Amino acid sequence: MQRKRAIVLQQEWGDKPCEHPAFAKEYDLGERTGNFICTQCGKSFTFREKVELRAAKGP
Repeated sequence: MQRKRAIVLQQEWGDKPCEHPAFAKEYDLGERTGNFICTQCGKSFTFREKVELRAAKGP
């Protein structure tokens, strides 16, 4: 997902809580950033943060 699209998602989502159900690879100007974006709220996460979130949710 392009960073610009994630920013739009964040603005549309607002301050509502999000369970971050799915992630997409983050791109900025066509280049991979190494981060991941929640496809629901647009928040950006590092790989480590993504793994920790998944582990906290359980199987």
